[in-house]
Amino acid sequence: MAAALCLLLALATPTAGLVTSETGPAPPFRSLRLEPRERRLSWELSGDVRNIACSKEGRSPVWPEPGGRSCLFPSLSLCHVTKFTVFNDDDPEVNAWILFPESDPNRAAAATDVQCSLHHVDRISCRWGRGRGAPSDVQYRMFWRDAGQGRERDRECQLYDVTDEGGAHLGCTVNAAGVALPVQVAVTVTGSSAREEISCSDVIVDLQGAEVLAPPTVRAECNGSDSALLSWEMRSRFHFRFAYEVEMTQVGRPGDTGNRARESQAWAGPPGRGRGQRNYVTGPIPPQTTESHFRFRIPGSASFRVRARPFDVTAYSAWSEAVRLDCSPGGRSHVTLMVAVLVAVGAGLTALATMLLLCRRRLLRKLFPPIPSMKDPMAERAEPAELVTWEATPEDPEVTQVTEA
Repeated sequence: MAAALCLLLALATPTAGLVTSETGPAPPFRSLRLEPRERRLSWELSGDVRNIACSKEGRSPVWPEPGGRSCLFPSLSLCHVTKFTVFNDDDPEVNAWILFPESDPNRAAAATDVQCSLHHVDRISCRWGRGRGAPSDVQYRMFWRDAGQGRERDRECQLYDVTDEGGAHLGCTVNAAGVALPVQVAVTVTGSSAREEISCSDVIVDLQGAEVLAPPTVRAECNGSDSALLSWEMRSRFHFRFAYEVEMTQVGRPGDTGNRARESQAWAGPPGRGRGQRNYVTGPIPPQTTESHFRFRIPGSASFRVRARPFDVTAYSAWSEAVRLDCSPGGRSHVTLMVAVLVAVGAGLTALATMLLLCRRRLLRKLFPPIPSMKDPMAERAEPAELVTWEATPEDPEVTQVTEA
């Protein structure tokens, strides 16, 4: 808590450190002040000094902004005491310097050797060590942000995936899928303890240089009886032009004890984002090409795998998963035979099922014969009933008048 309070006070203070000069006459640079939010070192100038430069810890010079009264640094540590110097480039002995931050309360307990990498396109993983003077109850937390923003934009890492025996966090992974990543991020690891104050550690990470390339995604399919269509795709956050290396391994058929023949070639990848048009190149692997889709002649069975590297990097990615094809006529005949056998077996099973259905009624009669119907003896003894015949009357029948007596 105290460390966070000191850091907040440092950010709120427009000036920090103590103006100092090297031995000799008073330098023409006075009232040095550092504005941490803007990462700007400014001063007042007395005298005629034309070629002014600034440096951080004696590294490569940073040239002043227009007006010659301030320098803007690309990054600034809020945890480590750093020496900022303004000097006469014609006479470096004429200089003045300032420290920021002014003090480091407990550097021995702070996280050590913070290192980060970008991998699997969207994962930022950072690892650090436990401070040699850290108390037993120390706990570390990691925050990250765009290096050009202030600490108020910090986001805490959510997946602490490495801990030591005492339960202290020693690593964390950020899932940046769907997040627009800057080229440079600032990573800060803070420490806390109920016993004492713990200093923080921070580092600026160049994600383009720290990216570990994921292997290409490879697709392959047969194109006729003696060739294959091979294509691949690269994904990267910060690299868009690649050099590829393809490995084709001739593989014998099952039971073939022949040796494998291996061929490797390397060439420049396509411009843009590593995706070429589907204009397949026919023939042997060319030494240089701008495509990432190819047609290979493979007399027999073969497997393919691809790896890549950016133009300005010498290290390759890991090999892709091998893709195996058998485009030879023999291989296709073998497949055709297997299909024919399966079709024949299916037809036989269908015929058998049909016969069983046709014989079902006969089998049921044999297994369960019908029960004969019973006769009614009373119905057999019954005499024939008398029949009455009705005749039609004539159209004009004789009418007899009947009167009462």
